[in-house]
Amino acid sequence: MYKVSVFPEGSGVNPWFELSSYKNYKFKDPSLIKDSYDYVVVGAGFGGVSAAFRLAENNPSARIALIDALPVGFYSSGRNAGFVSIAQVAKALIGFDRFTLEDQKWLLRLNRLIVSRIEKIKEQHNLNFEWRYDGMYKGVREKRNSLALDRLEEHLTNLNLDYTRVKGDDLASLLGTDFYKDALYVKDTILNNPSETIRALASALPSSVSVFENTKVSEVTDGARPKVILSDGRQIAAGKIILTVNAFLSKFGFKAASNVAAIHSYGALTRVLTLEEQKAFAGVNPWGLTATHPSGATIRYTSDHRIFVRTDIDFASRLNVSKRLFNRSEYYLRRAFLRRFPNLKNVDFAYHYGGLISFTGNTRPLFGEVARNIYAGVTSDGTGVTRAAILGTYLADLIQNRDSEELDYIKSAYHPSYLPPEPFRSIGASAFLKYKDLYAGVEL
Repeated sequence: MYKVSVFPEGSGVNPWFELSSYKNYKFKDPSLIKDSYDYVVVGAGFGGVSAAFRLAENNPSARIALIDALPVGFYSSGRNAGFVSIAQVAKALIGFDRFTLEDQKWLLRLNRLIVSRIEKIKEQHNLNFEWRYDGMYKGVREKRNSLALDRLEEHLTNLNLDYTRVKGDDLASLLGTDFYKDALYVKDTILNNPSETIRALASALPSSVSVFENTKVSEVTDGARPKVILSDGRQIAAGKIILTVNAFLSKFGFKAASNVAAIHSYGALTRVLTLEEQKAFAGVNPWGLTATHPSGATIRYTSDHRIFVRTDIDFASRLNVSKRLFNRSEYYLRRAFLRRFPNLKNVDFAYHYGGLISFTGNTRPLFGEVARNIYAGVTSDGTGVTRAAILGTYLADLIQNRDSEELDYIKSAYHPSYLPPEPFRSIGASAFLKYKDLYAGVEL
């Protein structure tokens, strides 16, 4: 038996969920959960929804349950910065990059397949969620961080990706701020409301898939006929179980999850800028920027004239965000905002929240069978949306014996390396993050 010791909890107010046009969409009532299904998927983020779509596509007659402890789109899948990047290269959150150029080519190939699948679902079901090809900037301010930008440019060239290098006044006119001095602009990136996107996709799942939110799983048992046990004691038998719960996999007690860890990151979204405040952005299109330095802030100027900031990373020795860390993060978010937009000092944050990002020591995701007839996928870096969807899609193919070159690659490459146990893990990761923060300087 694999019993859950900690359940995910929300931290702050998630703006993407609150502003989602699908916020009030009603999924099935948990009282309708049946005693058995062919497949049970736990975790209704981009991984879980992708797994459910693929299971139903491969076997339309299969009975599938998709279960989440919280509202769909409320937790990690709906708490990212809203970037869906085809061209995003994998980067280590903590430690050193372990991906080769060949790995990056595979990631690019898989990203394209996944984005194509999402866009096909969106079109077929006439889903109305934000999905804008506004592109992504990779920016720097401090000259000492420009070397990383040069290396990234070389990497993009080796991958035959289109990009533009923009500097100085030209960059300032595109962003509405002169904070950044140098940047690479990569067109193949979608900006969206992530909570809206995942709730919309979940709403389009076929009738063979039953979606249950606000339903906590307290235990799973493996075997010839594995079971999911809910927090109220109800038991659900399944042919196979897929767990797409990211770092919370460790709370189930699986040995395979010992090499998975996580960081906390914090975000904030302003109120809508007034017409007077918008004058500073005259002629500026909506944009998103991620720092070249791994500790640097992520910034967006949204289509509805708000500014999003994400910064302040700490090692998640406890997966749920503490009140102390959450309260502390507001200072760092405000500082990052005012560094970039000093003329908007009267603009308040309307929303402030914390989130969780999984990582592994070698930037390789966890993928595969973790106990008899129980399968799991855990992302390994900040490219969470596409990576989670990749894991979910190909876990479905794995358990339904649908072979492909993509699945062969994933099976061979997605194996996390060893991470030291506690307390050495927390001490080492926290020290590394502190060092990164100091080197990032005003990029934070």
